[in-house]
Amino acid sequence: MNTDKIIPLCPREVVSLEPFAPEGVESSAPFAFAEDAVEDMVVCLAAIEASWAAGEFGRLSSSLKSVQALASKAGLPDVVNVAGQASELLGGYDEVALAAVVARLIRVGECSLATLLEISYRQI
Repeated sequence: MNTDKIIPLCPREVVSLEPFAPEGVESSAPFAFAEDAVEDMVVCLAAIEASWAAGEFGRLSSSLKSVQALASKAGLPDVVNVAGQASELLGGYDEVALAAVVARLIRVGECSLATLLEISYRQI
């Protein structure tokens, strides 16, 4: 088999962040509370990956809702959008599309969290 014409695909996502602060708290650093949100998001993303792999769609649905809520509070609109797309596909019969969107959600989530933490560390 000739592998000269095989091109490896390395999908990359450009993520956007919106500064956030918990309600009622004034902060000079817009991402000052990012570290608190990251741990919960990591747990949710891991649960999404595990429930997808196990075929537990009820747990997948609740994990998608949780990650949407956390991402909304953390100022991660791309994660909110992709999680919403996965939730919409969950009720359908297109397993290939759902698998692709779940994989994209994990990729976007990881990239968003890494960016959020990097900004948070620079503000310390």
